[in-house]
Amino acid sequence: MRVRYAGRTPNTDHVGLDHLGLQPDPWGSLPVDDTLRTAAEDVWALGDIRGGDMFTHTARDDADIVYRTAFRDQERTIAGRIVPHAVFVDPEVGAAGLTEPQARAQGYDVIVGRQDFTGVAKARATGNTRGLIKFVVDAATDRILGCHIAGPDAGNLVHEAVIAMNTGARYTEVAQAMHIHPTLAEGVNSAAGGVHRPAG
Repeated sequence: MRVRYAGRTPNTDHVGLDHLGLQPDPWGSLPVDDTLRTAAEDVWALGDIRGGDMFTHTARDDADIVYRTAFRDQERTIAGRIVPHAVFVDPEVGAAGLTEPQARAQGYDVIVGRQDFTGVAKARATGNTRGLIKFVVDAATDRILGCHIAGPDAGNLVHEAVIAMNTGARYTEVAQAMHIHPTLAEGVNSAAGGVHRPAG
């Protein structure tokens, strides 16, 4: 038995991979290309057996990629895919993209913006003000590299950044977009508006 992730074991031990000439990696995952094709002709691997992020939403996206590739002759790819994730604890956590240390390690000149939930009117009205929203931005392009939220409804709020990242929107566009008052999403707007370059 191979275990790579807590609670997750790729189910590749007894599915007849030897008949296809496929060999799983040491963790039981099958190597794939960016369209989820394996080394065997007309065989794709998706979900937990392709390794990487093991979420229901990534498996659903994998299935869409394979369906469109195999049956619709549409080339979709996982290259550059933005994979959000959430942890449903209290306070809730939602995130997508790079953290600030990861972005700096990859050589980005990073600027950040943050908004504590204590400064969000809806959070104060509901009495749930623990946490913050943080944007990690590429200073050279103003593109959003990551967004990390700990606080009320974080798993939903992070999708605003996911859409921006998928469309290549700049943080300034999130900051300038009108948000309904009073909503928790105003915090996302404020965090983006709080991205500033150091003086000088």
